[in-house]
Amino acid sequence: MNRAIPDPGPSDFSQVPGLPILGSLLPLRRNALEFFSSLLRERGDRVRFRILGRSVLLLGHPEDIEQVLVRDRDSFGRAAEIRKLRPVFGNGLLASEGEVWRRQRTLIQPSFQPDALGKYAVIMHDTIDRLIGDWRVGDTRNIHAEMMRYTRETICRVLFGDEFAAARGEVAEAVSVVFGDLRSEILYLPIWRWFPTARTRQWNRSVRLLDDTIREVIESRRSSETPCDDLLGTLLSLRDAAGHAMSDRQIHDEILTFFLAGHETAALSLTWAAYLLALNPESQERVRREVRSIAPDGEIRADEYQKLRFTNAVVKEATRLYPPVWSMGRAAVTETVLGGRTIAKGTDVWICLHQLHRDRRWFDDPDRFLPERWLQRHAQKPFTYLPFGVGPRVCIGQRFAIAEAVIGLAKIISRFRLNLAGDEPARPSAWITLRPMKPIMLRLT
Repeated sequence: MNRAIPDPGPSDFSQVPGLPILGSLLPLRRNALEFFSSLLRERGDRVRFRILGRSVLLLGHPEDIEQVLVRDRDSFGRAAEIRKLRPVFGNGLLASEGEVWRRQRTLIQPSFQPDALGKYAVIMHDTIDRLIGDWRVGDTRNIHAEMMRYTRETICRVLFGDEFAAARGEVAEAVSVVFGDLRSEILYLPIWRWFPTARTRQWNRSVRLLDDTIREVIESRRSSETPCDDLLGTLLSLRDAAGHAMSDRQIHDEILTFFLAGHETAALSLTWAAYLLALNPESQERVRREVRSIAPDGEIRADEYQKLRFTNAVVKEATRLYPPVWSMGRAAVTETVLGGRTIAKGTDVWICLHQLHRDRRWFDDPDRFLPERWLQRHAQKPFTYLPFGVGPRVCIGQRFAIAEAVIGLAKIISRFRLNLAGDEPARPSAWITLRPMKPIMLRLT
């Protein structure tokens, strides 16, 4: 994968003028994705601006990204937006820092290693089979809604087992409500939760249902002498080096984190991959041929998804073009130096993955869907493809999400051809994740 143009290194710092007090708030609120992307395209790799008195540094060069996320990672903590989620979602791996994060990461990491993933892959395989068992030729499906259902049911079964997932469908619905409405009101206007509207009442009910259910299940498992072969059972059995178990509160927070990360990102990876295949029938046919070469009867074994090299490349290319988490934030917790300039304590630092993944310095023809680029032998420049982050805080569930997307996509394409039901191209809506702005309707043939 040769670079299209030479890289002279990161550009100098650029300052964006803004309104008094508001700074650059208005263009950010209009379209955050376009605002970040246009700043990096037009002003270079290091752009400063202000929002409501906060100093923000937007970065776009891999050298700076490596410094913030790896080399000087202790100088940069969680973004303010992530910290504001703590009152609702607790102090799980997504939001925790310091010793709490290190202890939890060390404890939980083995649960997402390849050995453990084989068991989860069986659940993914069975769940997508059940889902598309209801699909019929001629149907038109909202692919994002369908993929959210697939990943939602998968994470419920992985966490709590088959019997719970079958008996407590309202929990799966609550997951969709809580994380589907995770928008700016919750982060920047906490009082929104108490406005007497139908939407806020439904959201609060769903949060309470999730909280109560998780607490009840943990208490029930604690009092039971029968071990359970699911992720919750694993969390309950974990012990740190001193022999201490996780508290009920910490397990509760980690489960909420798994719902947030394990539900949304894989569903979006699948949604955009299915959309791109519908736009590119040659690639779709190549996936179909590859699946049939591995599983002539169409029944893919759970341990075979890694052999699907082109299908894996499709998922990788989809997450390049449409990274589910399109931007990554940090906050300077101490005064530090970057590019010869002092970065003051408290400065917000943002990395726009969407623009990084479409930068022609790192990718030939960056706006085209070309899964083949990931089958070539050219080494990709480090820190230019980061859909799951990088460094010590790389997403703990990235293998889980990739397996879920590849298995789901392979099963769907082995049974159906996907065609766009309309002529309007899909547009992304960027907030915490990169969702379709409107439903993507695909026709099954």
